[in-house]
Amino acid sequence: MRAATTAVALDTNVIIAALLAWHEHHGRALRALNEVLGQRRRVLLPIPVLIEAYSVMTRLPDRHRLQPADALALLEATLLGTCESVSLEGEEGWNLLRSLRDSSVQGGRVYDAQILACARKGGATEILTFNGRHFKPLSSELEIREP
Repeated sequence: MRAATTAVALDTNVIIAALLAWHEHHGRALRALNEVLGQRRRVLLPIPVLIEAYSVMTRLPDRHRLQPADALALLEATLLGTCESVSLEGEEGWNLLRSLRDSSVQGGRVYDAQILACARKGGATEILTFNGRHFKPLSSELEIREP
């Protein structure tokens, strides 16, 4: 059982790079993923990240595209049972939208804010991502770590 004191959340781009050997950041991402999965800490998987990873894997260019069954099998083999899934429920989604409105956050940054909201809800102290520049303006309380 993982210690409950600290938690790291995963971002889509780290999962994609770690699981697909042809990816330019595969080595770095796989090492980082294995490191956090091997530590005695909680690893959080925001549900929007899981769904986006499946979407990306099944819509890549033909030579790299995975069939739906293969994408799901790869995600399950790696993340199911090793990560805690976290999602927003009910009023939490509305509260996030109100917060985004009040902060004038719009467009694609909304999805990053949703991932961060899930990470915060799960008690994350950091997020592992290759898109630190997207997350840093949205979160001062989480450490943004790039592999």
